[in-house]
Amino acid sequence: MQDRSYIATEVGDEMTMDFRKTVSALLGALLLLTMPLFGQSTSELARVNGIVKDPAQAVVSGAEVVLTNQRNQDKVAAVTDSEGEYVFPSLQPGVYVVGVGRKGFKYSASPELKLAAGQSVRFDTVLELAAIGQSVTVSADAENAYRVENVTDGGPLGTTPILDTPYTVNVISRQLIDDTQSRNVKQAAKYLPLVSFQEMQGPEVIRPATRGMQGSNMQNARKDGMGIAVTTPSALEEYEQIEVVSGLGAQLYGPTNPSGVLNFVTKRPTEEQFREVELSYESSMVGTVHADFGGRLGGTRRFGYRLNGLLGDGKGYVDESQLRRQLFAGAADFRITQLTRIEGNFSYYNLFQHGYPGWFAYAPTTTPLSTAGSRTILLPENAPNPTIRGYGQSFSGVDLKSQIGELRVKHEFSPNWHLVAGALYQVSDRNINTAVNQFIDNDGNYKTYLANAFSALAPRFHVVSDSAYLTGTFNTGRISHDVVIGTTGYRFESYSAVTGPARTALCTSNTPDGVCQANISDPLVFVPPAAGIFSYEKSSPSTGIYVSSIIRQQGFNFSDTLSLSDRWMVKASASEDWTWTDSFTNNASTGFVPTLVPGYSNHSPSGSGSILFKPRANMTIYGTVASSIQAPDVVPANSGSTIIVNASQALPPYRSNQVEIGYKVVVRRISFSTAIFRIERPFATFVTGIESTVCGPQSGTSNCQEFKITGQQLNYGAEGMVSGRIVESLMITGGLSVLDPRLTDTGIAATNNKKFVGIPDYKSNIFAEYRLPHVNGVYLNADWQLVGRRAMDDINSAYVPQYNTFDLGLRYTTRVWGKSTTFRLTANNLTNVQYWSTLGPGSITGQSTGSYLGHLGEPRLFTASTRINF
Repeated sequence: MQDRSYIATEVGDEMTMDFRKTVSALLGALLLLTMPLFGQSTSELARVNGIVKDPAQAVVSGAEVVLTNQRNQDKVAAVTDSEGEYVFPSLQPGVYVVGVGRKGFKYSASPELKLAAGQSVRFDTVLELAAIGQSVTVSADAENAYRVENVTDGGPLGTTPILDTPYTVNVISRQLIDDTQSRNVKQAAKYLPLVSFQEMQGPEVIRPATRGMQGSNMQNARKDGMGIAVTTPSALEEYEQIEVVSGLGAQLYGPTNPSGVLNFVTKRPTEEQFREVELSYESSMVGTVHADFGGRLGGTRRFGYRLNGLLGDGKGYVDESQLRRQLFAGAADFRITQLTRIEGNFSYYNLFQHGYPGWFAYAPTTTPLSTAGSRTILLPENAPNPTIRGYGQSFSGVDLKSQIGELRVKHEFSPNWHLVAGALYQVSDRNINTAVNQFIDNDGNYKTYLANAFSALAPRFHVVSDSAYLTGTFNTGRISHDVVIGTTGYRFESYSAVTGPARTALCTSNTPDGVCQANISDPLVFVPPAAGIFSYEKSSPSTGIYVSSIIRQQGFNFSDTLSLSDRWMVKASASEDWTWTDSFTNNASTGFVPTLVPGYSNHSPSGSGSILFKPRANMTIYGTVASSIQAPDVVPANSGSTIIVNASQALPPYRSNQVEIGYKVVVRRISFSTAIFRIERPFATFVTGIESTVCGPQSGTSNCQEFKITGQQLNYGAEGMVSGRIVESLMITGGLSVLDPRLTDTGIAATNNKKFVGIPDYKSNIFAEYRLPHVNGVYLNADWQLVGRRAMDDINSAYVPQYNTFDLGLRYTTRVWGKSTTFRLTANNLTNVQYWSTLGPGSITGQSTGSYLGHLGEPRLFTASTRINF
């Protein structure tokens, strides 16, 4: 066993000589860049400022303003504050043009502005409304603030700004994804500390969650507003932003798990020609080429396109490991008229990842460790070094493919009424042969299996989803309404293997039939099983895969935000949803023909009500009460000698409840939100010792079980986020989440009112970017993440300790051969902290008699990239 104090005592020793040389060279380069400019007098500098309004003479906040130097085409940018104002201080004398853009408005540009030394010039502008589908592209790279004030048009939140929504809503912007060089959801999620996740098959396949409520395969993710299976890989290069609504959402989105809703917004065609190529280098030898092209074609410019292609391949941070990423994503739109547009999207993404650390499985029980004869097996509190070969095997890992096609129609009936309707088709193939290291004692000894043999993992998901939303605003007397009327649903097919592989531990080449075990302090390199790696390719009726369950749901929802006065608003949302579940068995007893098991069909409402008070136009105080349903769980099939009384049947839909009180404010270019909440949901688990004729001779024994609702998860919490530009040269985004997650009414004294496995009491993250003074185009960024301790088991007999990670980055934008070029260098987990990234119970609904899983966090990783716009 490793010394559990080594993390704290040996962090300094982990800093390699190469890393020190890199930091020294970086600081030296920055010093050389800044020294010539320190003596410049501010009295010689000029200034441009102004105010932006809409056609009704109301100020426009959040507009992007780009100042272009006409001599060298250098660009800097700002964002209008809550009063519609912007300012560019400390400018060199010269000739400049101001460009202003805002979603929903036409692009506006100033005439040439000639600035003399010490002169101040003002440019005010009134933006015109844009025709449907018109967008703008004004960018000076990372000068745009990380805060986003509105979610995508045509969704269940309507046209209401985030400031006026009675929910916690946060957005991971494209700019933040770029500046942090994030490539998957796990890496980006830490910048919203209100979002957590559960790793399922490694860092690329996760279940996102909010407020300590673990998500599911299907219910909590949307792509452009339509349901997708989220436990498949996603390449962030495809997306413009990720929108997160925390907590309950069924009254808006249809039956959802109470872990919140994530909407992945794809990149759309650009108004102006857009060409971007990026070369990046990560970890040991992973090189990536990414190309992003967009624009419009034809004399009438009715056809727009956006193409994203990516190819990455190389050795990961473990010897003999490999990471390969392949993405092709295309988006197109066609403007039938000025009021009607058709949009289409297609994406193909393949992730191949072998040799990375596998999962660590352990088996806690409800018996305290001190009890004689206890079978409780837990993780070591401190995680090992993930770069050591042996925790994963070079022949094991994941080979995941996801194909998604979308089609949408958008129509503008009038400036106040809009319709968005679409359908989505997804096929995800999941070949998962990750190494699973099953602890066999509390001394760190484990045996290694391949995931396909260790657990029943769905090899394929098939999704067909739809959504249609009509949004509009109107007045009834002095009351204004922001109305959303919609329908959304999906058909989710999950596949299973007809006959899976035998569960056989891996061995070394020297002892193929020996002990076949290793220790976490001394991992071993194993050889592939003699029978080869299991494959789902169908060769006979008794092999291959079949549709084992189908969940269908369709609902209708309505919401109305009523502005009673300048200070008081009321929002009501309701949804009526139908759910159907079917299960199938396929084995020798059915002649290898899928056989339907009686399913479940029902409908039920969800609803929420909110009161909003606005002491000022830039702030909102709100209270919300919500009750939501989610699609039911399907009970697993019988396995081995275990007989489940209700095997392969569906439970009734779960119902969750939430109370939330929050406060939001926008001050100049800073957004702040905070909320306190109480949220509860039922959970189900296996109950053993059931007496039933279904079990025959096993009746009343531990082999006779029933899967049923046995308690509640009750979470109290508080959360807060701040994002924006603190001063002209400093932007931040960060927040804090504090939780008290409890299991209640479990019926087991040892687990009742205990903390939920794997959920920290507190989590925070602060990301800041600083523009170096007097140095054009050079930015430094830093990130600090803190995650509190987490319970390993349901009786809270042991915890993994809290951990801190620190990241540093440098970005430099200049012109090379006349082209805008951005260089980025990022060091993640700078101090090389070793930690357990996530812990998860064997069942997403609560306690389980099966294995719990721990995943290792990533080590210190360097990423360098060069991006060229032309």
